[in-house]
Amino acid sequence: MSADVGRRAVVRTGRILRFLGWFAARLVVANLVVAREILTPGWRLCPAIVRVPLPGASSTEVVLTALCVGLTPGTLTVAVRTSPPVLFVHGMYADDPDGFRRQIVELQRNLLSAVRPVGRRPAGPAPAAGDPDGR
Repeated sequence: MSADVGRRAVVRTGRILRFLGWFAARLVVANLVVAREILTPGWRLCPAIVRVPLPGASSTEVVLTALCVGLTPGTLTVAVRTSPPVLFVHGMYADDPDGFRRQIVELQRNLLSAVRPVGRRPAGPAPAAGDPDGR
């Protein structure tokens, strides 16, 4: 095994472990928020469906993003468009659609940095606030 292949394997393993730790923390927080909602009904519930563009994502990356969204309590992927790649995500706490969209884009970026080969850039920038195509 060449030194370059070994270095890429170490970097990729580190990225995957970093994503798993980040995602596990996100899952714990999401579970606590949902548990609080159950214990104190009407606390902060503000459901909405938000359009989340995924520029530059392959079909596999779109599926992985949708699966991670579905694993997170309080969120659910309700539709997927493949060309251009877009997720429609239902969130129980989407009182700020732009902020909710940024959370999904952050999830996607962290996921892509873990699954893409070393040297390939994560997804493009999130849509600007107020962008008509961002909703």
